[in-house]
Amino acid sequence: MFGINKGMEQTIEIIRDFLNQQQNHITHYLVAQSFYRAYHKDAKDIERMKTNLGKDLRYALNCFNRELYGNRAKRKPQLYRPLFIPTLEGTKETANRQKSFHYNIYLGNIPSVLTTEDIKVLWKHCWVNKAKQKNDIYITPIKTQTETHLLHYGTKEGQKGNIDCWDFANTQIPFIALNAD
Repeated sequence: MFGINKGMEQTIEIIRDFLNQQQNHITHYLVAQSFYRAYHKDAKDIERMKTNLGKDLRYALNCFNRELYGNRAKRKPQLYRPLFIPTLEGTKETANRQKSFHYNIYLGNIPSVLTTEDIKVLWKHCWVNKAKQKNDIYITPIKTQTETHLLHYGTKEGQKGNIDCWDFANTQIPFIALNAD
């Protein structure tokens, strides 16, 4: 299995190769908008907002883990956590008043009894009610063969030079669960 550690230099090709290797495990694509905007902000303010949003995402993710798997998410995280690969966009949009920071999130290892609408309701509870972020969420299932363009959509900001778009700190990969197939 392909792995990435913090010591590796991140390139758009490495990110896309990793997503391609996870393709069979990714079942949903989610976009979660935030209240943060880069409009007329300096680099220091943008970095502070990115840090705060990363903390909000971690809080929402921990909530989401508990909603999906209860205490098993803490006791056996390699089995009972969702595959969660977030990329952050909007941090370079200093001239566009309307553009907010938002996460593109690739999900997998979700209990099969849950519908896409169920997942949206759970994520909304964690993102909006718990992390106090914007109630602007989009989610769609990924059909492996027909919607592969979604795998690269979340890395489009990397093509524009923002190679830090992948949020390593909030990535979860439950290797045991994914390799049980």
